[in-house]
Amino acid sequence: MVWLVAAVFVLQLLSSAAAIYFLRGQMLEVVRADRMRQVLDVRDDLLATYIQGGRPALARMIVHQEGAAADPVVFIALTGSGAPLLSNLARAPGIEVSSRPRPVMVHLGPDIPDIEGMAIAGQLSDGERLIVGVMGATERRFNLAFAAAVGLTILVAVALALASALLLGWEISRRTHAIAETATELASGNFGARLPENRAGDGFDHLRLQMNRMAERIDTLVSELSSVSGSLAHDLRSPVARLSAAIDTALLRVDEPGAVEALQAARADADGLHRMLETALEITRLEGGAVADRRQSINLAQVVEDMAELYEPLAEQSGVQLVTELEPVVAAVDRELLSRAIANLVDNALKYGGHRIVLRTAALPTQAEIDVIDDGPGIPAEDRQRVVERFVRLDNARTLPGGGLGLAMVAAVARLHGGELILRGRDDGEKAGLVATLRIPR
Repeated sequence: MVWLVAAVFVLQLLSSAAAIYFLRGQMLEVVRADRMRQVLDVRDDLLATYIQGGRPALARMIVHQEGAAADPVVFIALTGSGAPLLSNLARAPGIEVSSRPRPVMVHLGPDIPDIEGMAIAGQLSDGERLIVGVMGATERRFNLAFAAAVGLTILVAVALALASALLLGWEISRRTHAIAETATELASGNFGARLPENRAGDGFDHLRLQMNRMAERIDTLVSELSSVSGSLAHDLRSPVARLSAAIDTALLRVDEPGAVEALQAARADADGLHRMLETALEITRLEGGAVADRRQSINLAQVVEDMAELYEPLAEQSGVQLVTELEPVVAAVDRELLSRAIANLVDNALKYGGHRIVLRTAALPTQAEIDVIDDGPGIPAEDRQRVVERFVRLDNARTLPGGGLGLAMVAAVARLHGGELILRGRDDGEKAGLVATLRIPR
């Protein structure tokens, strides 16, 4: 885009300079033709005087600057017999006899610089040479004038281009920021956000119209999805609840140890299914924006500290050292959802990490970070993007309980707050621990 604007600007300058140069040439030709006619007219007057009155009349006309010789820009030289007769000259110019005027340098005096002129030389019948010319630095003055015109044109063009670029940039920035803000609202789950439509008929108007249509379509699909999710929750919760009740009833009626053990395993699976269902539906609500906005400005370090105190007994029981490195940082968050996201990250670190977990908060210029760092095997770089998808479990996690929804839940909470979940290694190695960073705008 910048190169295109620069190319258009350069083409405008070149076209303006070409037009000025063409105009210069045309006007210079007009002035030259006028000078030539003036030289020829003066020569003809002098020749007419010479024919009528001979050399005395011509000499009198030159010396006393009569008639056509009275013009101060006209210079005349009569040479060939005795001292030359000069009018408006200090020295006769060296010029050959010709039928057309030629450019010459006119010498006016020892302390006066020579100037340009146009003159014609002719031979009289008595052998003397008559030189007639007109002074005037025509071409030089025109070159200077047109150089100034080109400079002024460039200056004005640059000023207008800068003003136009600033105005155009401001207008484009204003429109694109409005579109970006609406897109941010849509990305955060506010599918009721719309762009104001104008009737200018330009590309931005078309883009606004298409974005609004896209938002309406997304809003419709999300509404349908929420309706299906609600129905699904109602339809699945009841069978799972009846299954749990049936297992509890069976546990009360059997005494055989093997049967009791099997029923207890079935009861645990039913509870796990219930938790997976609730988590999946919660993620759907988060991603669909079907949750109330309960965000308020709080100190994230306090939230992380509360979660550390909650998990400290479990960490000690698991032989894991839980450490906090907290920096005060305030951000507008939903405390309940953020606490659940941190809990999921700590749960993952306890399940798959090593022997030390660090909970850390950090304040960036425009963002707040919550880091959960462990010294376990980590996640390979090629799997870090897909592991946050729903129901994705890596091979080393399939032997442990879980449904592959923990990180998906954290990512949904981050997106709801306009942030992101970032997974990376603790150092350059792929298996040197895991750093899970929850980054939220301040």
